[in-house]
Amino acid sequence: SWTILQLVEALGFCLENTDPRTRGRGIQLLSQVLLECHSLLQEKEVLHLVLFYENRLQDHHLVIPSVLQGLRALSLCEVLAPGLAVSVLKAIFQEVHVQSLLQQDRYTVYSIITNFMATREEELKGLGADFTFGFIQVMDGEKDPRNLMVAFQIVRDLIVKNYALGPFVEELFEVTSCYFPIDFTPPPNDPHGIQREDLILSLRAVLASTPQFAEFLLPLLIEKMDSDLQSAKLDSLQTLTACCAIYGQKELQEFLPSLWSSLRREAAASASLRSYHRLTHSILPLLLEQYNKHSQSSQRRTILEMLLGFLELQQKWGHVEEDESALLSLQETVCSVVFSALTDPSVQLQLVGIRALTVLGSLQGFLSPSDLELVVDHLVRLALHEEDSQSRGAGSHPDTRLSCISSLEREEESSQNLHSLQQRCLQALAAVSTHTSIVRETVPVLLQHLRNVQKGNSWRQAALCISVCQSLHRVALQCQQDAEGCWYYHQTVVPCLLAMAVQAATQESSHPLVSKALLEEEVLTAMVPVISAATTHLSPELAAQSVSHVVPLFLDGEVSFLPQNSFPCAFQPFEDGECLEPQRRLVALLMAFVCSLPHNVVIPQQERLLRELLALSCSCSCPFTATTASKCFAGLVNKHPAGQQLDEILQLAVNRMEPGLTEGPHRTQALILLLWVGLVCDQSPGLLGLLSDVELGPTAADGFSLLMAESPDVLHKGCHADVRIMFRQRFFTDNVPKLVQGFHGAGADVKANYLKSLSHVLNHLPKPVLVTELPTLLSLLLEALSCSDRVVQLSTLSCLQPLLLEAPQIMSLHIDTLVTKFLSLTSSPAMVAVVVLQLLPYKARVIRALAKPLDDKKRLVRKEAVAARGEWFLVGSPGR
Repeated sequence: SWTILQLVEALGFCLENTDPRTRGRGIQLLSQVLLECHSLLQEKEVLHLVLFYENRLQDHHLVIPSVLQGLRALSLCEVLAPGLAVSVLKAIFQEVHVQSLLQQDRYTVYSIITNFMATREEELKGLGADFTFGFIQVMDGEKDPRNLMVAFQIVRDLIVKNYALGPFVEELFEVTSCYFPIDFTPPPNDPHGIQREDLILSLRAVLASTPQFAEFLLPLLIEKMDSDLQSAKLDSLQTLTACCAIYGQKELQEFLPSLWSSLRREAAASASLRSYHRLTHSILPLLLEQYNKHSQSSQRRTILEMLLGFLELQQKWGHVEEDESALLSLQETVCSVVFSALTDPSVQLQLVGIRALTVLGSLQGFLSPSDLELVVDHLVRLALHEEDSQSRGAGSHPDTRLSCISSLEREEESSQNLHSLQQRCLQALAAVSTHTSIVRETVPVLLQHLRNVQKGNSWRQAALCISVCQSLHRVALQCQQDAEGCWYYHQTVVPCLLAMAVQAATQESSHPLVSKALLEEEVLTAMVPVISAATTHLSPELAAQSVSHVVPLFLDGEVSFLPQNSFPCAFQPFEDGECLEPQRRLVALLMAFVCSLPHNVVIPQQERLLRELLALSCSCSCPFTATTASKCFAGLVNKHPAGQQLDEILQLAVNRMEPGLTEGPHRTQALILLLWVGLVCDQSPGLLGLLSDVELGPTAADGFSLLMAESPDVLHKGCHADVRIMFRQRFFTDNVPKLVQGFHGAGADVKANYLKSLSHVLNHLPKPVLVTELPTLLSLLLEALSCSDRVVQLSTLSCLQPLLLEAPQIMSLHIDTLVTKFLSLTSSPAMVAVVVLQLLPYKARVIRALAKPLDDKKRLVRKEAVAARGEWFLVGSPGR
């Protein structure tokens, strides 16, 4: 019943209100009406509305999204007067910083441009190259795949419909090519349905749309063809194919030598796979025949090592069709040869056999279920050696067939070979544990092995315990996607590990002179990922069943659910007493379990557990125990529902920490707790503010590494933790200026701690962010290289390494200083190794690049290229 102008008058109070939110609501309502009825508007009405909305583009940022919606509605009007489309776009280009808007609002801008390009093409072309430049500013920095699909189409239309690019060809190329090659994985259950392939094809259509891009695109394709990423190689080759249909000889000629060099390398690599199949068809039967002809172990070992090389190539190239693989046709003979090596008296031959078996186990579908049973039997005979191996019953369980690995001693072999053999057996047992039926056989063997080797405290026994835990961890990861296997593994492994650890800890508490390998920090640390991986994928029902046993074990000493529950004394890890220190170490295992539970699993007696962990973390004199208690407390706080209970717990933590942060016997423990709690509560804590009353000492400086690094056992999405995005960038923004300021105002004895803190933060910062901030921070990084603290030196070198390639223009300005600093580090043998390690990743790339000047027409250039290439060939060689 109203005209649109009457509606505007009725909304006058809102549209002219001094509160931007009220103005925004008024414009929002007006824009929604326009979107519904834009086809009913008269030309004069459209003119007044366009002028009104253009003027409002200068309004408060809260109003802008609604203004853009109104302009989108007006861009759909057929009665739009000539010149208004140009006027609207000029206003947007001039007044709106598009990339600071939310995704939906940026999409609105792209929609306005698309609408005008569809209906007002000649008007927009009248803008000349200014329209192209304006759009480049709009698109620059876009990251959302929904918006990129529209933006790529706009760029393609600009080119295909012959809009003027003017002097902005390179800028238009840069603003689109920065996404090449596409690296995008759609989130699960993505309602928008945009796939990586959609973005690839859309971007390819842009890059291959005009020969004007050739001088910029072809060097980029050549670079990406030499990438180590197979997807980047493939995308580059397919894009080059599309370009060759558009580009002419003129555009291609300059780059033909480099293109040919890259294509020849790729052709050779592709041919290698075909050659491999031909060679295996010819050579594998001969190798197998020669193995069976020779009886000496040394000869068989040489032949089997050759066979292993072919197996590893097959593993590298992955699954192939049955008719292409010579291995599949020789499956029975290959298995027979490998199995025979496992039973040979020579440990050296056995080691090669186990390596071969590990590769066979990783080849999908190569070993049949019956083969896997034989594999387990062979490995069990080796891993848990029994003197009278011939007398074993065929149907006996591996747990009873094979007694103890510690008796595996042969007079003719060295103990080092035996240790290596044991480790290989453990790795192979884990590698073949890919089915639940096999896991039911191998897990008892690994656990029995752990029971046997943990009795003692020698470094070898600790190393063997760690090896077993690493194998158990691999099996756990392989079980996670199978519900039956996951639950079997959890209810078999977790109680057994807890029982062994409690047995060792209670024995240590009652007989302090009898040390146990399981109580070593390194061994407990190796057990943590085993328990974590066994827990993260449990269903909520099964997890609740398990947590009802584990938490009472630690709080009340309830051991009835453990497989061996007769212990020398009570298990009381949260009680006071020096003799209970071994028991308190096992809080690491509690941490591994409770911090891996999903959010919806209720932890019994959680408030009591939090209080006990808090007390232990602030008072325990053992750094390992105090740290694990702090991490466990922090992990539980991270998943605790917000509310009064959480506020009370955090206040209690603050009350316990504040006195400890002053000088005292537990200052370090309080500081570690502060770091962990601050991290999980916000992940961008103002820690320098919290520590303002505490001198930035070495422990606080090291804490910045803790805050920035990954924490797979507590603060990680794999553990169902609440991990906020971009917290490292936010931490950098909040705290690095304070660190720089603190450095300049600190005394000489404290400056090193500020440098250490800064290098830790920068070392974990995403490299694009670091490159952006480099000019202001490089002088401090260079100063950090002169610091006597090796940790600072190593962290700074790790930070500088990628920058040497990614920001050469900036780094080259400081080349003299860099060389001087690097040379000063060479007085330390350890630092020489680090500098060499920094060079090694670039060795192959530099050698390839130096091949081109070998053909230069100038003799001096060829001479220098030969000398330089020779030096790079020797990087990492002995004596260099």
